[in-house]
Amino acid sequence: MPMNTKFNDIIYSLPELYERLVNYNQIYRNNLVRIPKSGIYVFYENGIPMFVGRTNSMKDRIITQGRPGSNHNAAPLAFLMARKAAEENDIDVTGRTRGELEKDPIFNDLFIKSKIRVSKMSIRLVLIEDQITQAIFQIYASMELNTPYNDFKTH
Repeated sequence: MPMNTKFNDIIYSLPELYERLVNYNQIYRNNLVRIPKSGIYVFYENGIPMFVGRTNSMKDRIITQGRPGSNHNAAPLAFLMARKAAEENDIDVTGRTRGELEKDPIFNDLFIKSKIRVSKMSIRLVLIEDQITQAIFQIYASMELNTPYNDFKTH
């Protein structure tokens, strides 16, 4: 069976996109001038890649990830970090929805602290406008970078 040409082209483009991503100068949330509108971004903490995200509104997405008032949908990295912190502190999160956890004062405190932590992270990014390429590259980059907060579970 012949391979899908577009898929094949995307697969061959991944290493070059990855090189552009990891060679992008790290920037911070307070310096988001002249960044692409859409693509892939990576949050780094102390030089360690933590999370690969994708978006069609890069500046807004990066800002909301660390905004104090952002909810679990707008700040998924911070939410995942708070969940991990809760588990490490023997706070039971099993079977609780994201909304329920967000309303829990103990969990919410961890979530706020995580958003502050995210707001201090540096970012690298790469322009990718095609949605399919974004989706495939997000998984590829997270695997190459071994990011601890990408799990691709549905919720």
